[in-house]
Amino acid sequence: MSFSLVIVIVVVAGLVIGSFLTVVVDRVPRGESVMTPPSRCGSCGLRLGPLDLVPVVSWLALRGRCRRCGAPIGIEPLVIELTNAALFVLMAVRFDDTRAVIPAYCILMSVLLVQTWIDLQTQRLPREITYTGILLGVVALSIAAIVIDEPRRIWMAALGAAIALATMWLIYTFSRGGMGDGDVRFAPLLGLYLGWLNPGIVLAGLFFGFVAGAVVGVAMMAIDRAGRRTAVPFGPFLALGTLVAIFVGQHFVDLVLAR
Repeated sequence: MSFSLVIVIVVVAGLVIGSFLTVVVDRVPRGESVMTPPSRCGSCGLRLGPLDLVPVVSWLALRGRCRRCGAPIGIEPLVIELTNAALFVLMAVRFDDTRAVIPAYCILMSVLLVQTWIDLQTQRLPREITYTGILLGVVALSIAAIVIDEPRRIWMAALGAAIALATMWLIYTFSRGGMGDGDVRFAPLLGLYLGWLNPGIVLAGLFFGFVAGAVVGVAMMAIDRAGRRTAVPFGPFLALGTLVAIFVGQHFVDLVLAR
């Protein structure tokens, strides 16, 4: 399969899945089912049909408004769909030489996007999303390891999850409330995927996340947007650190160890 065709497939998949993610970020924080009831306009109750749910196209055609009552839909669906597609493309580029694992890392990207969005809005990392991501990740990464005939990556992923969980649990314990328990539950998911690549880059991914969080925290205090006791969602920084580690984690470790 040509690389161009792979890109087309992941873009379409990213947009379609991104459309579903808009439902997830809207309903899960409220404790509602993502399957029922069908999507409706929040203002007039119009049940959305297939033509209302075509990723990006429907939003543009309707100019971001309900086709019956004209109420604003908001730009969130467009942002989520396009961001998810962009993340899928990044994974296709990163793993072009190991395409069997692209679906697994696309799953991770969708989970990171959803948790980042929800955490920024509610300062929560819903455990049901984290646990679903871990379950899907275990299955997808195991299948990829078998397909490429490298079953050792299964235990590498398990080791990575254990390293991330132990590290974040220790930090949580000694920070005495400086970090949420949702971040601790989130860690094994990140370690699972980084460990599949190399357990040695798990700590690098967490390090990148803490550095990003520290930089943003200092910047917010510098412009009087936050104080030392201001709660700042940490999930997005962990997600960012994981994304960076997927691309440069091994190079960073090699640089630190002067290899």
